[in-house]
Amino acid sequence: MRFRLKRSDLNTNNLIRLLIFLLLFISNIILQYSLIGYHLENHTFAISFPMVNNVLTMGSALIIFGFISTRLPQFREVGDSAIYEIGYLVIIGLFSIILSYFNASTKTGEFIAPFLNMFKVLSVMLILVLIATRTRFFKNIMHKEYTKTDLFFTCIIFCVLGCIASVYTIPVDNSYANVRNLIILIAGLFGGPFVGIPAGIVSGGFRFLEGGVTALPCSLATVIAGFLGSLIYILNGKKFLKGKYAITLMFLYVGFEMLLILWLTPPNISIPYINDIYPLMLFGSVLGMILFIMIFREVKSDKEVSYEELRIRELENTLEEYDDEMDKLREDIELLKKKNGLE
Repeated sequence: MRFRLKRSDLNTNNLIRLLIFLLLFISNIILQYSLIGYHLENHTFAISFPMVNNVLTMGSALIIFGFISTRLPQFREVGDSAIYEIGYLVIIGLFSIILSYFNASTKTGEFIAPFLNMFKVLSVMLILVLIATRTRFFKNIMHKEYTKTDLFFTCIIFCVLGCIASVYTIPVDNSYANVRNLIILIAGLFGGPFVGIPAGIVSGGFRFLEGGVTALPCSLATVIAGFLGSLIYILNGKKFLKGKYAITLMFLYVGFEMLLILWLTPPNISIPYINDIYPLMLFGSVLGMILFIMIFREVKSDKEVSYEELRIRELENTLEEYDDEMDKLREDIELLKKKNGLE
């Protein structure tokens, strides 16, 4: 008999998850308000119109290219893969030309370089994660067929990856950006409390031992990431979050980490530090989460299943869809009762 949570438990879990996202969202608002207030107070808030114009141009180009990219796969459906492949080559070529023009016109080579370095760091970390996904321990957890041994070795893998992410950083002025919290949040969302919490504590402790003026807030953020990812894993029925929610969570958590740095470090140190690393951390962490979700789905689909197992999954999915429809109907009925004073 398949285990199912009570409807009241599901509603409570959804409410707690919503509350977590809301608190993270509020923390991001507080962060932005504090940063803008500091710059206005110290008269360091200046906007260059040419810079804004070029950034908007670049952003528009990215949106257009993204839109075109989403339409290119349709050529495969009509059997013309040559147009599909040539189209992507054209897009990459145009993007490279615009990026070169953007760098030359705004002289932002120094601005772009850290992002390219962050992409290099992210690539190395994701390659290590990809290697980890090929292990038996990782696959067993992914397919919910794990043992205590699988949890133990997966925890060791994420502890090592978290410590590597602490060392493998991007220097910007006197600051250092990394993707440590991305690794730890993934550990919690993927393996739950037996993986995420120990990985967060070990990686956070390692970061604290490295020292520095931001050792306390950065290590604390890592520990919290392990607990938070594990909590959401439990609230989500011991399943990895859906892609859009996981990406949103990562986006908001980077802001939360910056707020911890702001609160636990003197302003004359924290503000320049955040200005240096916040865009890089946001870029690396969000892109990293997107790429991990793609890897996760690819590896998860590798497992061969029998026709009977596939049929059972289809029926289970259909049953869950009916349950969702029933919940919606119940809510509609309750609203109608309240509206007509029938309660």
